[in-house]
Amino acid sequence: MEPEKEGEQKTISISSEGKINTPTETPKITETITTPTSTIPSRVIRTFESDIATAMKEKKGSVIKIAIAEQTKKSSEKEIEGKVSKRNYIFLGLTLISILGGLGFIGFVVWQKIGNEIAPIEAVVAPLIAAEKQKEIEITGLSESKIIAKIDEEMGNRTLRLDTIENIYLTETIGETKEAMAKEPITTEKLFSIIGARIPSVLLRSLGPKFMLGVHVFNGNSSFLILKTDFYENAFLGLLKWENEMPEDLLPPLGVKLTNENRYLLDVGFRDITIKNIDSRAILDQSGKAILIYSIPNKDTIVITTGEDTLSEVVNRLNAPQPTIK
Repeated sequence: MEPEKEGEQKTISISSEGKINTPTETPKITETITTPTSTIPSRVIRTFESDIATAMKEKKGSVIKIAIAEQTKKSSEKEIEGKVSKRNYIFLGLTLISILGGLGFIGFVVWQKIGNEIAPIEAVVAPLIAAEKQKEIEITGLSESKIIAKIDEEMGNRTLRLDTIENIYLTETIGETKEAMAKEPITTEKLFSIIGARIPSVLLRSLGPKFMLGVHVFNGNSSFLILKTDFYENAFLGLLKWENEMPEDLLPPLGVKLTNENRYLLDVGFRDITIKNIDSRAILDQSGKAILIYSIPNKDTIVITTGEDTLSEVVNRLNAPQPTIK
């Protein structure tokens, strides 16, 4: 075997069956052999670079587009927010205006109502004797039975202190217009009309318009009625004529309820008695206690009461200066 010369190369081939064929002689390889693969890498590199550049361009374009879109979105949101805020301010303003308008309307209605409902001028009542307390009973629009019930309720007032007198005065509202309305104490004639008293006309004509209805607290509650007269003789004559009906007319309004047990008092009749040097006429119960008393302690005053101690106290106050009403 000849030695291999420098520059010679053996050509190895692979058959289709996968066998390696080694020729005995290797043909000379000329310099003109070119491999097309030398151009492939550059073409691949250029394509890769081109793709990257394109992608960068596209990405850059996308970023710019995204940034522009984002800025546009923010501007739109600010614009919308501005519109919403403006709309909210307008709505808030309209709401406040509506509330203030409503309050103004309500205030106007209340003011008109108060203006139309002018309170009647209060009655100033001076009691005929000194009284520690005063109680007003407004009778306007009340039926006679309700008025009597209110009087009876006050006659039984258990909150009054011992040895005190309460003046109970009845008032009614008069006046054709609201501006002219005023409260006034009722007259004696009105009182007897309310309670349905069968008072003789000779007595009624001799009585003045002022009276005092009250309760005295001593040994329990005792009621009294003070009448003023300017005609003593007719007043005394009228009282005598009234004696038959007086118990039934006056006992219930003065707080003495008529029952089956005490109804006999209507037929007992009055008799003369003296109570602490005061000449009087009275109806006595079965125990001798005075249940209904009337007296004329002076020429212009009549006192009717349900208790002896009350008669004495009322007469004492009639003769004494009147202290300041508490």
